Amino acid sequence: MNNKKNILISSKDSKLSELLYECLSDFNVKYLDLSKIDVNSHESYNEIFKGVNIYIHLCHGGFNHSDTMKMIDYHTRITYDILFAAGKENVDKVFAISTLDLFKNLESNLTVTENWELNYPASEIDLLCANLAENVCKEFARDKVFEVINLRLGNIQKKDKSYLSKTELKNKFLKLVNFDNDEFEKAKAAQNEQFVSARKKGPNWINLHLQDSFEGQKYLTSKIKNLLDPEVKI
Repeated sequence: MNNKKNILISSKDSKLSELLYECLSDFNVKYLDLSKIDVNSHESYNEIFKGVNIYIHLCHGGFNHSDTMKMIDYHTRITYDILFAAGKENVDKVFAISTLDLFKNLESNLTVTENWELNYPASEIDLLCANLAENVCKEFARDKVFEVINLRLGNIQKKDKSYLSKTELKNKFLKLVNFDNDEFEKAKAAQNEQFVSARKKGPNWINLHLQDSFEGQKYLTSKIKNLLDPEVKI
């Protein structure tokens, strides 16, 4: 019997989606192909989520287009329709994959935590769209449709102060994927925080920041480390 989780990734043609696919080699993974979907038909969306356990939505580093309005449309309306279908088909968990670049313009002496929120001008379309998509995902979590883990990633392209290596990404992401709801509740309880199943009362959204740990790193990552390794407090 095949008990592997079925995972759907929102985008295919990007460096990030390729990395995530490699990380998930032990699972049944496929990509969402928008070219095969009637974007005006909810039934068309629903069909792609049949049998899917986990959905990974790239809020940043996935869909890209030179047309600003198409970028905004994808990261708002189309993202909403995709997540609506995921809820209709009872997907267990959603990962919103975002970016720590949301905070790249802040002064270096500021300590950025997972609870920080900023607004972005239309001139920074990638960051604006990442923020918009995060907010769409958050609304589904607030409505208790499913859990959403909002994972903001460091720089996977070059070794700067927010660098995220493939090894660190794979290690932490696999642990998050393999965590079931009960494990999350226990881990969060150890930190005096709640992360309750979407089928129960309670918050269903969590922000996590991920980059490599080294002297001079730009962002704190103690929250994800304490969540995944609660016995090793940081």
